[in-house]
Amino acid sequence: MSRREEKQSPNNPADEKPQPDKPSYAKRLGDRARTVGSLGETLVKEPKAFPKKTAHALRPWFRKVWKARGGGLYACGFVLTFVYLEVSMLFGEIIAATGFVDFFTEQLLELPFRFLSESLGNLVSAFLWPIPLLEFSPPWGLAILAAIYFVFAKFIKKPLEQWLFHEEEQS
Repeated sequence: MSRREEKQSPNNPADEKPQPDKPSYAKRLGDRARTVGSLGETLVKEPKAFPKKTAHALRPWFRKVWKARGGGLYACGFVLTFVYLEVSMLFGEIIAATGFVDFFTEQLLELPFRFLSESLGNLVSAFLWPIPLLEFSPPWGLAILAAIYFVFAKFIKKPLEQWLFHEEEQS
């Protein structure tokens, strides 16, 4: 057996990383539905507790995006841009609706087509978040991005990582 085959061999225990068992799609979907229902109940019964409970519910998603995007300024910018674009889109839809019932009936009918396509557009825009900043004013855009990087690295990254991963450190 050649060295190349040895490195690619699945029998090498050093190459194998234990993968946690991933719950089924139906279970994950059910868990998310219960979380959304719980958030709705909190919003109605205890509006003051809603922001904290929402942050706790979104933390796993933030953590996953943080790891996937490299865990730095780019990841943070991606999350902030995506959330901003999605919330702006949702509020735009609410304001454009002629009534409460109208909003929900429109959304139920148009969700599979327009809303999801706009969300995909928001996803692409979030991937490209530094570009509008650099285009702001060519020499100043780069200076602003450098300043944001300095502030992020010096003051924001450590507390953000502590907030994201404090549950993992405790277990």
